[in-house]
Amino acid sequence: MSLLRQLATVIAVGLGATLGGTAVAQDTWPDRPIRFIVTSAAGGGVDLMARLLAEGLSQELPQRVIVENNGTAGGLIAARTVVKSEPDGYTFLFSGPGQASLPYVYKSPGYDVRRDFASVSLVTRYPLVMVTTPDLPAKNIAEFIALVKKNPGKYAFGSSGIGGTSHIPLEALKSQAGLDMIHVPYRGSGQTTAALLGGQIQLVIDGLAPQLANIQDGRVRALALTTTTRSPVLPDVPTVSESLPGFAFPMWVAVFAPAKTPPAIIERMSKAIAAAVKTPALAKRFSELMVDPVGSTPKELDRFMEEQLAFNKTVIEKAGIHIQE
Repeated sequence: MSLLRQLATVIAVGLGATLGGTAVAQDTWPDRPIRFIVTSAAGGGVDLMARLLAEGLSQELPQRVIVENNGTAGGLIAARTVVKSEPDGYTFLFSGPGQASLPYVYKSPGYDVRRDFASVSLVTRYPLVMVTTPDLPAKNIAEFIALVKKNPGKYAFGSSGIGGTSHIPLEALKSQAGLDMIHVPYRGSGQTTAALLGGQIQLVIDGLAPQLANIQDGRVRALALTTTTRSPVLPDVPTVSESLPGFAFPMWVAVFAPAKTPPAIIERMSKAIAAAVKTPALAKRFSELMVDPVGSTPKELDRFMEEQLAFNKTVIEKAGIHIQE
């Protein structure tokens, strides 16, 4: 046998072994525990949903899902961790809207969200609620907009940090409604709510579940929801889009994988998530958190992400929101 033919044979055998090994890995997946890297600290709403989904997936997959939290830099470090991990189907990113905003907030995020991630499934969607204090002479978002326009620069809104999910939608509101308001960043939603109740700021956006008790007790007034439909929990509270057509900023959580993860594994995980979120037990828990289970396909999440990326890019660039790491 000639040297050239020997070399060709070696290459062919090696390639066949590699492809065969990949096929075997896909066929046996998962044969060890899976990691969800969560873009928030333990104890928050996103973390709780990750743990509920991990519990539900234990009924759909032969291996358990381990939740690891890393909320540093709004989830930026968690995203980098997943990008650098082996694309073998054992490490996934569990993220909220930061996945669609951090690439624009940070000048050097360290990854390309389109190139370095593969969509797996949109897990849940749910509304955020804009709240103010009962003593402010505005009973809904339309009246609030009119009040701020009559008093430019007088009112302030708070957020849990620059470029986060409590900041970007209010910048979008400012831009679309043409409002002159002051932004005051705090460290966490607890501080933001305290500042609102103390009269330091006049507008806050938060999850419906964390604010529901305050709304029902009359400590804060719900002005509007950020989804395009009203919530059965607060049927009398309008959506922002009723006053500003086209406005929508749903809160959401989704699962992503490193870009080169085998499509067969992504498809299987996506189907497992869809099955898990539709079980009566998990659907009941999500309902208690006032979130809507979705369980989308990878392609559906791709389309959703393109919408979110376009929205965030416009708002962030117009508002000049940037963080230098």
